[in-house]
Amino acid sequence: MTNLKSRTVTAVKWSYLSMAIGTVLGLVFTAILSRLLTPSEFGVVAIALVLQRFGQFIGDLGVGQALVQKPELSDEDVQAAFTSSMGLGLLATVAAWLLAPLAGRYFNMPDLVAVFRGYAAAYLLTAMVIISQSLLRRQLKFRPLVIGELVSLVVGHGLFGLGAAALGFGAFSLAISQIAQALIQMLILYAYTRHSLRLTLRPDSYRTLYAFATRVSLINFLEFISSNLDSLILARLYPSAALGLYSRSYKAVGTPAMSFAKSLTRVLAPSFSAVQSEPERLRRAHHSALLALLIVTSCVAGGIFVAAPEVVAVLMGSQFVGAVILVKIFAVAVPFMTSSNLAGVMAEATANLSVKLRIQAMYTVGLALAFWTVFSLGGSVAAIAGVLLGGTILRNLGLELLTRSIVGSGREILQSYGVGLLSGLGTAAAFYVVVVPLRSLGTPLPALFLTELLVGAVALMVAIHLGPPNELKSMALRAVPALSSRFRRVTGQRGQ
Repeated sequence: MTNLKSRTVTAVKWSYLSMAIGTVLGLVFTAILSRLLTPSEFGVVAIALVLQRFGQFIGDLGVGQALVQKPELSDEDVQAAFTSSMGLGLLATVAAWLLAPLAGRYFNMPDLVAVFRGYAAAYLLTAMVIISQSLLRRQLKFRPLVIGELVSLVVGHGLFGLGAAALGFGAFSLAISQIAQALIQMLILYAYTRHSLRLTLRPDSYRTLYAFATRVSLINFLEFISSNLDSLILARLYPSAALGLYSRSYKAVGTPAMSFAKSLTRVLAPSFSAVQSEPERLRRAHHSALLALLIVTSCVAGGIFVAAPEVVAVLMGSQFVGAVILVKIFAVAVPFMTSSNLAGVMAEATANLSVKLRIQAMYTVGLALAFWTVFSLGGSVAAIAGVLLGGTILRNLGLELLTRSIVGSGREILQSYGVGLLSGLGTAAAFYVVVVPLRSLGTPLPALFLTELLVGAVALMVAIHLGPPNELKSMALRAVPALSSRFRRVTGQRGQ
């Protein structure tokens, strides 16, 4: 038990490090890229990413999650997973290459063909990444995952992706970035796992693996459809510039928060699985994770809601000035998106997939009908974002009711949301008190944005300090004496 807790805490620390560095780099890269590509080019990229994610879904089909969740894992299971991923990855590559012209005509985007085929070139690389990632997650070895993610982000996206955009490759620069990142991650992660590359065609090798993976795949497919319905509808029915505006707004707000949530939940998934037969430990682990998640994401949401004009101006540029309302809407949705992610991981880790499947199916159908209704009534892009917000809140409610049936404590879940609400409102209030007067005085944008970052950091620290006990608070309290001691040693050595 102690060993599992120790490994989990270490993994969480690496996950937080990855999230912090990745968020900062992501925001910097987003600000640069938004000034190199036009909204229309981002519209092409947005729909190409949807098609690319579908290819990745085909190449995985839940096998990666099965490797993490399976109680006992043999070499033959790994070989079967590798064979499955490579075969499906090859199938997805061929299908994408052949269907790219049809996609270009359907969405009336001629540039989509080359970009989609470029993304498809990374499918086989991604298939190998999935196996190595899953094996490392199962063992709670997150240091290699952090190294792989950050190196691929800096070199693959920062050097190759942004470099290609600066050289005038347009939307195709993002495909170059994807290929480079997948290749770098594959090489780094495989160097740590060195798993078998042997192929196996024995039917028995696949039965137990796909017994879990099949249900996960169905849920993942519904999640894929529901998470991309807005982009698909906007690409088909609205101008590409509108889709570009929408997708960049979501990326600027939702991506950092979801990166944090996924970093935390991918650590917790194997831990939840390991204690799924111990209700009390499972309950404590979930409560601590939900509380930490809601404190952080609610503070972020509250700050971004008030600072939306500066977020757009700094991270997106003047050509995206119409995105302010979208940024506000997505900011409100962030805590519900991230907590839904945690609830979904809890359901998968404890093999409670049937109810999650029904919730996801209802959400997908309801969202499709709502999106179509909004378009039929002449609704704007902001109205589409509002529908997404409402649907996200309702899905979150259903998933939290499912979580309550697993952990058996609705009071703690409500307490976590109450703390999150107070954290978000408190951060928003702090921003109004400090930022709004500075904005009215005409404070230069760089100074105003730096002030907002400082206010947000202080608000987050106060929320963590005043909040109930949780692992995030414990880590922060342990870190302060350690940093103080290190600072004294360094200053003492300099004084000598």
